[in-house]
Amino acid sequence: MHPIVERYLANQLPEPMAMALLGGSLPVPPADFIQAQAQAVLSVSSLAERALQSFQSMPESVVHGLLLERIQPPAPLELVLRFRKEMQIIETALLHPDLTAEIVERSIPDLPGPALDIISNNQVLWLQRPVILDLLELHPAADYNLKRRINEFRFDVLKLVPEEVKKDRLEILDEVEAGKLDKAWAELPLPKEETAEEREAVAPDAVPLDPEAVVQAIKEFEGEEVNLSVAKRIARLRTNQKIMLAIKGGKEERTILIRESNRLIQENVMRNGRITEGEVAFIANMRTINDGVLRIITMNREWMKKYTIVKAIVYNPRTPIALAMSNLKRINEFDMKLMQRDKNIPEVLRREAKRFLESKNSGKG
Repeated sequence: MHPIVERYLANQLPEPMAMALLGGSLPVPPADFIQAQAQAVLSVSSLAERALQSFQSMPESVVHGLLLERIQPPAPLELVLRFRKEMQIIETALLHPDLTAEIVERSIPDLPGPALDIISNNQVLWLQRPVILDLLELHPAADYNLKRRINEFRFDVLKLVPEEVKKDRLEILDEVEAGKLDKAWAELPLPKEETAEEREAVAPDAVPLDPEAVVQAIKEFEGEEVNLSVAKRIARLRTNQKIMLAIKGGKEERTILIRESNRLIQENVMRNGRITEGEVAFIANMRTINDGVLRIITMNREWMKKYTIVKAIVYNPRTPIALAMSNLKRINEFDMKLMQRDKNIPEVLRREAKRFLESKNSGKG
């Protein structure tokens, strides 16, 4: 290796020379140059941005030529997989004899979709680092065929989970592919035992939800029809799976999960990017909702621009007094008058509404 690069890799090169090296101003062989770039970028040094710019500006033909030789240490392979998008060099890097399972694991989130096919055909990597299966499954470009192969490998070869979990998992993938379940079901993690945080998030007097009762309640109070089989499937999920479904699921899943007694599940429904303002307004009215959900609603400026949501927050007896008070003045006079006769609203809030109206009327007089 070139002496200047050797000194850089050993952290013995003065910063001005290091800057010149990583900027491509020094005459060092490309194979050594890319080693210096890899160390700067992957170790997140102060010169990482400079090194990354010079690496990304290297011609594709030069990078591809370097990948045709042995690369030791193999860090440049990770640099290629994470920070270049040309499929020709990505494919060459993924088939390189010096590639390690650890590099693949760290690179999967940054890979383009077509590269997943190459990894899916390398089951040696799957055996070496089973976590690669989880990362592939979570990749936005992973299709149902890949997820099915991953699950079959996980169950049949690695034997990581019981037979009943395998059966349920594969059924879910089939129903997603057939359009019977929302696509978020295909991204469910494997079931895990509840953590201490998840157990503590359940109300002390909570009872497990009965799917049939939930479906009936939704029909009566919301006028919505939800699939009983979906409700039964949700009831069988572990808490970690319900949380993921709350974050990514469709309207049917959100409508059911918001009635869970676990605070974490309810709060993650509110973080779902597909939730609508109509749903938020309904949830803000729910008398069984956790106050943490109401806090999340009040922190969203777009939602709080809607009068129906503001009114629901103030009227809901579950809303912390301080939050209700801070939004009270946004309620119109007619609704404030109704508040004074509503026994479900805390006395202190009704008194404040009365005082506010009297003060306003005396000012008009």
